Amino acid sequence: MGKCSKGYFQFETRQDGLYLTVYPPSEGEAPAEAGEALFYIEKKNIYGCDIAEFNEAFKKGATRQTTVKVSEERAFPVSEFGNYTMSYDNMVMEAVFYPPFVGAHELTKEEIKKDIAALGVVNGISEEAIELFLKEKRYFETYVVARGTKPREGSDGSIEYMFNTQLKPTPKMNDDGTVDFHTLENVNHIKAGDVVAVLHPEDKGDNGVDLFGRAVMPRRVKRAVFRYGRNLEVSEDKLKLISKVNGHVTLENDKIFVSDVMEIVDVDTSTGDIDYDGSIVIKGNVLAGFSVKASGDVSVSGIVEGATIIAGGNITFNRGVQGMNKAVIKAGGNIVSKFIESAKSVEAGGDIEADSILHSKMSARGAVKASGRNGLIVGGEVRSISLVEAKNIGNEMGTSTVVAVGIDPGAKRRVDELKVSLQEMGNNKIQLNQIMTALRKKQETDGSLSAEKRELQQKTMRNLILLEKDLTEQKNELEMLRKQLGEDVNARVKVSGNIYVGVKLIFGDQNYFIKEKCSYCYYMKEKADIKWHTL
Repeated sequence: MGKCSKGYFQFETRQDGLYLTVYPPSEGEAPAEAGEALFYIEKKNIYGCDIAEFNEAFKKGATRQTTVKVSEERAFPVSEFGNYTMSYDNMVMEAVFYPPFVGAHELTKEEIKKDIAALGVVNGISEEAIELFLKEKRYFETYVVARGTKPREGSDGSIEYMFNTQLKPTPKMNDDGTVDFHTLENVNHIKAGDVVAVLHPEDKGDNGVDLFGRAVMPRRVKRAVFRYGRNLEVSEDKLKLISKVNGHVTLENDKIFVSDVMEIVDVDTSTGDIDYDGSIVIKGNVLAGFSVKASGDVSVSGIVEGATIIAGGNITFNRGVQGMNKAVIKAGGNIVSKFIESAKSVEAGGDIEADSILHSKMSARGAVKASGRNGLIVGGEVRSISLVEAKNIGNEMGTSTVVAVGIDPGAKRRVDELKVSLQEMGNNKIQLNQIMTALRKKQETDGSLSAEKRELQQKTMRNLILLEKDLTEQKNELEMLRKQLGEDVNARVKVSGNIYVGVKLIFGDQNYFIKEKCSYCYYMKEKADIKWHTL
């Protein structure tokens, strides 16, 4: 038997009884313990041993080889053996080996494997650990002789949000130390087609195998699913959530919402300026100095002070505009308001309608109507291409009020300018095309162009592209102005109440001053004169 470097012991059966020899350890190793010997005799049913002699032998054997007689009875020699234990989950088997009686049989690799297999182990037997023991012969030490295959743990599915889920509006600090409450990042803007969330599927992991060859399941994982409202769709691979509209995205609990209508209580320092690709509904007021811009409609339930409101669609003010001579209102469609007072500029691509229009400058491609109970247009300048209609225009105090209908004289001048410009660009286009034709013919004849000619060809092509773009834009502008000029023929000012002295009417490039109060009438241009008619 190979010598064990640790302290160890051996029993020996002699003619006169059972003897115990305790061997001291090599330097730095641990001595043998009496408890191991007691386990040994109990495990192998060896009886009649003198425990006092045991203890004495292990005390002396810690430093020198000591042999003592521990029993008068002769025991049957015990071969080298291992004591095997298995973990509670049947994934690990450990073995502690014990020395044989002097002259008894020592274990082989195959015998140890058979002992392990006899306990039902069919998976994970470690030949390396067995071979290590046979090489070292370190008794009373734990060897892991079999280890099951651990399951590969998976991971829960998750949702990755492609927008800021923790928006905290924070004012900007300017270089001069002042605070800018207008620019606050408080909206997650998105475009149609944007991915708002990505689903990372759960990983179920892989089964393991215990020592008995049975499957060991990994822990259960959670599956992730998109939870969302309208205006969203899931991609074909089910892994992306995509917006169907321009607008903004929010997360409420774990549900994603996309809307092309933004709802706000007030526009003030808590929101900053609003610039939104969609429609905006403001339930409260818009304070002076702030701006609201939307590609869609804008609706305000409260008062608009000296603010800027710009919409690609319609604008509706349920209460009205108190402009402070600062308000700028611009709509691609119609503007409807309870009243408009002291507005710096009001422009509409469609109609403007309000109960009262006071001391404001406004223009509309459609009609301007002061309808409702008051129906007032007093002060300022009101312009429409087709119709200005009110109950009363001006007042008894003769407040200066300008009402203009038809095309602005500047628009007529612009038509003349466009005609000249289009003629010049047409001539330039002919010349550029002639150059391109000549260069193509030379290339076909010579097979190639010189570097100088190629540069000329590229420059000419660029100029043609830019010229074509300018031609298209100016043609569209000319067509629009011509349509307006056609509408100019029927332009009129209609009064269902009174029009007062102090009102100036403008029809194109002609002015008409009201010299006396008139009632229930309308004004229009007939040939070169402005005529008055009763309703």
